[in-house]
Amino acid sequence: MRLCLLRHAEAHPAAPGQPDAERLLTEAGQQVARQMGEALRRIRLAPGAVYTSPYRRAVQTAQAVAEALGVPVVEDRLLAPGCGPAELEALIQAYAPGETVLVVGHQPDFGELVRWLTGAAIRLPAGGLAVVETPALRERAGTLHGLYDPAWLAAVMTGQTG
Repeated sequence: MRLCLLRHAEAHPAAPGQPDAERLLTEAGQQVARQMGEALRRIRLAPGAVYTSPYRRAVQTAQAVAEALGVPVVEDRLLAPGCGPAELEALIQAYAPGETVLVVGHQPDFGELVRWLTGAAIRLPAGGLAVVETPALRERAGTLHGLYDPAWLAAVMTGQTG
């Protein structure tokens, strides 16, 4: 299975009294989300859907990516902050997606999931993507196949990748 963990793009800080779940993407974050979708389309990533945390910034990111890929968005509370291996496995079992699973969520959860699956210590920046190849989540035998930040987007979008 190819597991693609996409951290939501840059979001506004919470306004006084605003719940964290209601934070929206900045204008730059919206642009990065659209570019990520287009970059993933260009490299022919083929998930059946984009699964996302219900937090608004994650949903906005997922919608932009899903639109570019031509797939639906599925919101699930399992991907809200605090998502760990058990929640990710439950999500995958509930929806039984294909061999490529694309999820949008949060840091530090995704960094911890990558470490749990592969042993690699990472911190995803806003709009960052980690791609893990794994035979099964329970086996903890994954390989970090790629780690991409928003600068990678610019290279893909301008055709400057090698």
